[in-house]
Amino acid sequence: MHATSLDAPSHATISLSSLFTGVPSSRHDAAAGELRRWAVDYLSRSHPELGRKGAICPFTLPSIKKDLFSVAFLDGADLSREEIAGALTEVIRQFQSSAPLDAKDESLKSAILVFPDFADHALIDDIQLEFKNLFIKYDLMIGQFYPGCTESGLWNAEFRPLDAPYAMIAIRHMTPSDYPFLTGDEKWAAAYLSKFAPDIPARVRGDLAQRIVNGKAA
Repeated sequence: MHATSLDAPSHATISLSSLFTGVPSSRHDAAAGELRRWAVDYLSRSHPELGRKGAICPFTLPSIKKDLFSVAFLDGADLSREEIAGALTEVIRQFQSSAPLDAKDESLKSAILVFPDFADHALIDDIQLEFKNLFIKYDLMIGQFYPGCTESGLWNAEFRPLDAPYAMIAIRHMTPSDYPFLTGDEKWAAAYLSKFAPDIPARVRGDLAQRIVNGKAA
């Protein structure tokens, strides 16, 4: 576990920009085009194996339409855990400070840190879980995507919604519909209840979080 926080040292080479209206560097032009197609033609559409109606990710198209879908790239095939963690911390810092900060559209902000040359997907999984645990208290959802990701869908265990053209880690704000993603850990459930049920006394929220994780909530 690293001492990672929003106050960690900056990763000077990382900068978020709009995937759709920003101008990527020439070395990332092809990857940016592939990501645009993936976001529009895959994430923003339904799929016969999804198990429910609607888009695979219902936030993607509204985020794109509001120009709130941002991307940053970290090059290298042999990136270390420290390099990835430092870059991700900087992306989260930029994400947190970017507009809109308080408007209703804040929930539509999305950012992805893309690793166009990186294939150590086990390390991506490890860092995603580490950062999810670290930043859940900031009401952030941290997710991983990569080619061949075997994470099952919520509505169909045979569907693989996190398959993507490149390894990447995504950041967005927690929403009420994230409940199913947060029932596997007491800290996650407590963060959800703290955000969306703040009037419930803290001791009761703690008990509810424990019951949710243990499968005892009504």
